[in-house]
Amino acid sequence: MIKVIPFVYNDIDDLYANTYVIVDDDNNALVIDPSNDNDRLSSYLIRNDLNVKGVLLTHGHFDHIRGVDTLIETFKCPLFIFFLDEEMLTDSYLNGSDMMSENSFIVKSKAETLKEGDKIELLNEDIDIIWTPFHTLGSTCYYLKKSKIIFTGDTLFRNGFGRFDLPHSDRSKVQSSLNKLFKLDDDIKVYPGHGESTYIGKEKERY
Repeated sequence: MIKVIPFVYNDIDDLYANTYVIVDDDNNALVIDPSNDNDRLSSYLIRNDLNVKGVLLTHGHFDHIRGVDTLIETFKCPLFIFFLDEEMLTDSYLNGSDMMSENSFIVKSKAETLKEGDKIELLNEDIDIIWTPFHTLGSTCYYLKKSKIIFTGDTLFRNGFGRFDLPHSDRSKVQSSLNKLFKLDDDIKVYPGHGESTYIGKEKERY
């Protein structure tokens, strides 16, 4: 059974971003979108003796990646991002930190790249990669079919979806990307990059 532990950053400086830790029955853990570079997350992982197997990024915007280097340095684990967003990690214009923050930001850790159809096989349940470009070219959702949960980053929120007017966005892909998600079962729980959780069925009704 997979357990989800949300870390919610309710501060304008963090753009109200969500980070998630997912843990299997063997105490193996993955971190999704480490948005804040502080010791709260690392302390939780160490205190609970979790075996951190990797860091997954739903996309490359700075408000979802600022904690990456600390985690990789502390836990010596791999970092994953869809190949089309890899360049955002080292480009402060593309990742938005030049526009949204006083300090430009880049990730120093080297990422392993993903493509559509890949699976993450680091927990006792495989994670499917669902490519949902529009917010960024490489926006990715992480789907655990057996557990009926999906992590959607800035692709799908409760009562909304991500912007498509930023560098590395493609507004022509909005509906086709949402349709990929709306083909999933209605009772799949959605953990978004910002805001509260929801369900596929509830969001499908809105579009």
